[in-house]
Amino acid sequence: MRRFFIISFLVLSSMSWSQNSTFSDETLQKFADAYIEVRNENMTLQLNMITAIEKAGLTADEFNDIHLILKDANKEQPSAKDIKKYNDALANIEKLNESIQESIERIIISKGLKVETYQSIAKASASDTILKQKIQKLIN
Repeated sequence: MRRFFIISFLVLSSMSWSQNSTFSDETLQKFADAYIEVRNENMTLQLNMITAIEKAGLTADEFNDIHLILKDANKEQPSAKDIKKYNDALANIEKLNESIQESIERIIISKGLKVETYQSIAKASASDTILKQKIQKLIN
């Protein structure tokens, strides 16, 4: 499954981008407008993820603990009941991720950008201080 749901210029890939990236002011404004809505969508997703975990019968801390234990074969494994709750919560989260993916893509496109352009600006801003400052001014 494609993982795009939490795209923002604060969480970026390690890909290196040229300091000479140039985007028009209009494109940067579209990015900033989209970014604000994407950020809000991500906050909603985080709240919905907690609800999805709780619907499965776990707290967020319990979910995280089980997740870490399952990754470490040296730790005592959780009960079958807890693993079922974990898997149910994970299935709920994956459904949310699919819907958020679509929602974020719609937001970006509705602002007049291609998803690839949004991603390019986000990645470029990680290594281009001037670009990052321009975006921050537009967001604030």
